[in-house]
Amino acid sequence: MQAYQSPPCPYCGITWNQPGAQACANCRNPLPPPQPSYAPPGYAQGPPQGYGAPNYPPQNYPQPPQYPGAPPGYPGQPGQGYPGYGPPGYQQQPGPYGPDPGYGAYAPPGQPAARAGTTVRLFGQTFTVPVVLPPALLRYQERMVKGVARLAIGVVVVLVLLVLFFGVCPAVASSQISTATQSLKTAASHQVAIDGALTQAFTLRTSPSDPNAAKAQFDKLAKSFNDGLSLVKSDEAAMTSLDQRLSFLQLLAPSKRDGLAAARYRLNRGIAGLKQADQALTGAINEVKVIQPYNDARSDYGKISAALAKRDLVGAGAPYPDAQQKIELAISYSHAAGVPAQLAKQVTSFGDVLVNTESLVQATQAKDAAGIKKSTDAVNAALKAMSSPDETLPADYETKTFTPMQKAYDAAMKAIKSGS
Repeated sequence: MQAYQSPPCPYCGITWNQPGAQACANCRNPLPPPQPSYAPPGYAQGPPQGYGAPNYPPQNYPQPPQYPGAPPGYPGQPGQGYPGYGPPGYQQQPGPYGPDPGYGAYAPPGQPAARAGTTVRLFGQTFTVPVVLPPALLRYQERMVKGVARLAIGVVVVLVLLVLFFGVCPAVASSQISTATQSLKTAASHQVAIDGALTQAFTLRTSPSDPNAAKAQFDKLAKSFNDGLSLVKSDEAAMTSLDQRLSFLQLLAPSKRDGLAAARYRLNRGIAGLKQADQALTGAINEVKVIQPYNDARSDYGKISAALAKRDLVGAGAPYPDAQQKIELAISYSHAAGVPAQLAKQVTSFGDVLVNTESLVQATQAKDAAGIKKSTDAVNAALKAMSSPDETLPADYETKTFTPMQKAYDAAMKAIKSGS
């Protein structure tokens, strides 16, 4: 019996399209509808009208672009919604039991079909096993590798944490406790020098009457105070930094928690004492910064007063610029930490004395009687304010202020030395 052949496709010329197919199984171009024809009994039906030679489209259809044909071994185009057909002579075996189990399942588009085999690829290496592995296992081997890799990373992280908690962190904690102990000993060794500076602060306003000797004494005091404060701040910074580290280690080294807590307690006691010494020495330094230029300005004012007494107006005006510059410097430091309020008010009033004294000199030169009286009254009012209780600093001010601070510092150093 003669095998059935379809009319040739007008685009690619194949003759194995199924009867009634609307698209070519090879090129997927639409096929023209079959033309009705009649043949007498016993005569073979001829080619339907409207068909020409292969690859020659009919005249009454639009001329599509010439199809170059599918690549060798590729019977059709995926994604068109039509079932693929094998080449001539290939007959698919349909049946109720699905595809032949000898053939592997089709992989999703863009992925190669998995086949049974004896090789597997793990961590970039290919291994041969003595049994045939099923396609499903081979298809998901990369996914399995990623899962194993994640598991391995998790195990490594856990091991690292265990080493940190039970090995590294306790060792670091022990080292930091030793460092804290040494830092406390270093702070205690500075007590003699710091106490010496604090003792000098009790009498810092007791100075010689000679301006040059007084300036030399205040320069010496300022250096002593600054040296003591440098030691205090160095010890404070070291102990505060250690306390922060120990606080963090308390969370990471539970086995050393008691030792860390004890070290932190001693550090905090030391820090509290150092803060008292810091406050006292800072106040003493700021007082010196006010008193030095203030004394220099008062020395210049003595020269101005002496010249006025001699009616030497030129001599009286000469020291004024220098005196004004110094009192402005003293006023700028008078509101710093630790400077008593009485001293701040006094230097401000003395600034008024200088300004009004300069106005008095100018009024005298101009023979301005009213100006002379106004300036004189203003000078006397400022001098009176300077001697009032509001602007008079008690002689024992530094002793009463700094002694409690020094005692708190000494108690902290004593506790450090005793180990309590």
